[in-house]
Amino acid sequence: MKKFSFGFLLGALALVVLVGCGRGSDDEVHAFFDDIARGNRSEASARFSPELHKKFSESTLDDAVTNWTKEFLAHGGLKEIEVSGGVISYNKIALYDVVLTYRDGKTRMFKTTLIHADNNWYINTAL
Repeated sequence: MKKFSFGFLLGALALVVLVGCGRGSDDEVHAFFDDIARGNRSEASARFSPELHKKFSESTLDDAVTNWTKEFLAHGGLKEIEVSGGVISYNKIALYDVVLTYRDGKTRMFKTTLIHADNNWYINTAL
């Protein structure tokens, strides 16, 4: 009986750790789109991964955020963000399905990936 209890405890702890890791990454997806919806463009751009900041100019990343802003405005704003999936590999990469619902009722579905670096989750793609 003790072996079963110990094994159950280890399994439960592992699940809590995995759920905790996932929660941080899906919170980052919500925060990214909330920043854009609120007009916090610089905060949204700061959520892009360090790799994207090295690969692209700040102006290119700002343009990407501006394009999202224009899309939100064209549909009357952002109403809801739904995030599902959260497949996390080695606590380094997370893949999500995202559905954005706009105030005019239209939706946009896509996948996004996040990477874990420096104890934080960062948007790596949002296409």
